[in-house]
Amino acid sequence: MLTDLKNKFQRGMVYLFAILASLLIAPFCVIRYLNGEVANAIVDLAIVIVALSSAIYTYRRSQATQLISNITALLYSSGAVAVAHLNEPNFVFWLFPALIANFFLLSAKAGLIANSFTIAAILPIALHLNNTTEAFAMIASLLMCGSMAYVFALLTHRQQLLLQNIATQDALTGLGNRRAMDEEMRLSMADFARKQTPVTLIVLDLDFFKMVNDKFGHNTGDVVLVELANLLSKRIRKTDRVFRFGGEEFVVIARNTVISDALIIAEQLRVQIEIELNDPDGALTASFGCAELLPDETLEEWFIRADKAVYQAKQQGRNCVVAAD
Repeated sequence: MLTDLKNKFQRGMVYLFAILASLLIAPFCVIRYLNGEVANAIVDLAIVIVALSSAIYTYRRSQATQLISNITALLYSSGAVAVAHLNEPNFVFWLFPALIANFFLLSAKAGLIANSFTIAAILPIALHLNNTTEAFAMIASLLMCGSMAYVFALLTHRQQLLLQNIATQDALTGLGNRRAMDEEMRLSMADFARKQTPVTLIVLDLDFFKMVNDKFGHNTGDVVLVELANLLSKRIRKTDRVFRFGGEEFVVIARNTVISDALIIAEQLRVQIEIELNDPDGALTASFGCAELLPDETLEEWFIRADKAVYQAKQQGRNCVVAAD
């Protein structure tokens, strides 16, 4: 979900710059050509063509690739520098929107590098000005604009990371939540569809957890859930991902894993839980259900099969591992 939102934002930026180029730069192509400023007209026309081409390419792919963002940033920066040199020093102001645009299209670090080169390319114009004060004022204003845009981009990026953690992280255990799990499942399904990479869902549910809450209170229950989350995080493989689905139910997505291997992993986790996880009365156990992704299976169907296997494990006496049908 978050990846989709980020991609929509990037697509929006590409579309926005294409619209702005068409409405605000395209008229200059005609005006400058009629005024005999052919070089300027060619630069403006190149900016408009590339902007529209990037937008059309992004629309057809329904995805804004980093390559397109890089090309768009390079286009506006180099175009602004070219216009400034062709009309020095009057058109240096075109650099200000280019400096800001770079931070919308690129990461904060990449935008800072791009802006440093852009401002450096303007130094010859500043050195040709009538006096030192004018030269310093030009460079200082560009540096101020670039610095403020950089700080804004950096703070925005940090806020995005914070919001992403809030949106995808379980507050109690620190594991990924259901939203993060759904995203990881979609990625796994995409790999399966593209490369036939097997993936198995391992769902586990603590046995008699309600009794822990009823007898010892929710604080004790929360401690048990956190300890289970830590245990799972330590015991799973580096390629696996673990999530808290809700309540006392947890999910492990075992990438590049067939059902037979997943059953072994689940059994190992079951044994470790029985050995290491305790409440004040003694050892706790968990029931497991495993389901390997099948061709043409939806996300919901895949999870339901694994969840039904957990129910079957409960019916078989709990503290066991069951493979889904």
